[in-house]
Amino acid sequence: MKKQLISMVLMAAMTVSMLTGCETADGKKTEAPSSENQAAAEVKAEDEGKASEGGEDYSYHWKLATTESSDYYMTQLSQEFLDIVEEKTGGKVTGEVFASGQLGGLVDALEGLEMGNIDIVMDGVSSLSAVDDIFNVWCLPFLYDNKEHQYRFWDNHFDEVSDMVAEQSGFRLVSVIDGMNRELASTVPVESMADLKGLKIRVPNIPGYVRIWECLGAAPIPMSLSEVYTSIQTGVVQGQENDIALTLSLKFYEVAPYCVMTDHVAYEGSFYFNEEEYQSYPDELKQIIQEAGEEIKLKSRNMIKEQEMECMKQIEDMGVTICRPDLEEFKKATAVMYDEYDMCAPIIELVDKARNE
Repeated sequence: MKKQLISMVLMAAMTVSMLTGCETADGKKTEAPSSENQAAAEVKAEDEGKASEGGEDYSYHWKLATTESSDYYMTQLSQEFLDIVEEKTGGKVTGEVFASGQLGGLVDALEGLEMGNIDIVMDGVSSLSAVDDIFNVWCLPFLYDNKEHQYRFWDNHFDEVSDMVAEQSGFRLVSVIDGMNRELASTVPVESMADLKGLKIRVPNIPGYVRIWECLGAAPIPMSLSEVYTSIQTGVVQGQENDIALTLSLKFYEVAPYCVMTDHVAYEGSFYFNEEEYQSYPDELKQIIQEAGEEIKLKSRNMIKEQEMECMKQIEDMGVTICRPDLEEFKKATAVMYDEYDMCAPIIELVDKARNE
């Protein structure tokens, strides 16, 4: 501004040309723009207007963190999600997956997400109950009647649920990665709930999962996944619960040759963004993220159907004994959890609503 005033004084004194000024809010004089500057300003304003209409210029390189192994199907779908976003943005957004906890455990990764060091976290929805109570709903046993009910819930209420979760936890879900139900692999046959009494079962360190097996009369023991094989082999525990794909890949059926089809939890994954960061993205990019999330959701459903059939065939060929207990008594014994987890009521209401849609 000082230079402008000096210039104005000199030019006025020399009478080289007449300047016409306009007064700003603070009473200072500014130089009227030349015709060339005015034209340039108009072009710039026009360009900015076009950008605000959806052609915004942006560039991101995302880091996606997961504790899952690189060969796990959810991890592979994570890379596909990034590839879809890159293609749809014309290369404005790129990304890479850091698998197997390279950027830390789940809680570490979520802290990184909050601080902006990590852009996306992929993990099971129920796993996030470690950081916020709203995710406990996906730890509840027998939440869905069947796959059709599960899909109706997400297809009809995804946006509503995503908003609820974001408001309470600060994490934005942008997809649902379909998964298999969690089943029990044990060293002894389990044909009824009575066979579970006192059975030592390894569970993840997730309170909801621990509570399920307490309700069923077993003795759940939280333990790192890396310790499970040896712990079963040495008798520290007599079984573990996971989906059959993971149980197969980690060779747990070698030491726990009974596959008990308990179907107690429907395992599902998602991609999580920091809500504040997500809302700062251009609308065009948010729309692309949603489209990519929808593509992954549908692809995961087709993958799971095929993978489940393939896994069942593999364990049968291995000679694993498949037990199919009556699950009605399991459902009755665990029903008390719906009263204990009343903080999940708003989402449970939507799950119930989907039964009749």
